[in-house]
Amino acid sequence: MLALITAVAALWVVAYLFSCWWLPYRPCGHCKGTGELHSTTFQGAFGGCWRCGGTGRKRRAGAVLLGRGDD
Repeated sequence: MLALITAVAALWVVAYLFSCWWLPYRPCGHCKGTGELHSTTFQGAFGGCWRCGGTGRKRRAGAVLLGRGDD
């Protein structure tokens, strides 16, 4: 049973790292991938997202581990 759990976990890790190599970026969760933040205080005011730097995307943890994607 332990061998099966280890094999499934190893397969999951390999699949995750392959997906991070293939698609190293994910949409920024703070701005929802738009790169802009809208003000709740002033109607119509917006600025660039501070978490993603206005790009709308963030590097995935596995992509950082693999060295994929440049910030």
